[in-house]
Amino acid sequence: MPSAAPPTSIRLSEKTRKLLDDAARKTRRSRSFLVEETLKRHLLETIRAQNGDHAQRRLDAMLAKGGVGVRLIGEQSVEALEQRSREFRGNE
Repeated sequence: MPSAAPPTSIRLSEKTRKLLDDAARKTRRSRSFLVEETLKRHLLETIRAQNGDHAQRRLDAMLAKGGVGVRLIGEQSVEALEQRSREFRGNE
C-alpha cells in the first residue's frame, strides 16, 4: 500500500474554497485530489510555457543568424518546428 503524502497547508480565499467545495461535491472527488490534479496540470503548463519561451528565443537566434535551415525551408514558427520534430520522432 502506498504511503500517504505528508500534509501541505495552503490558504484559500472564501470564493476559491467555495469553488473547490462545489467541484468536489459535483465530481465526487476529495478536495485534496482536486487540488493536487489542478496544481499538477498548472505546473506542467507553466513548464511547457517556459520551455516554449526558451524554444522561441533559440528560434529567434537561429533566424537572426540566417542559418542553413532557414535558407533551405524558410522561416518556421515554433509550433511548426515542434510539429516537424514530433513527426520525425514518430510521436504524431
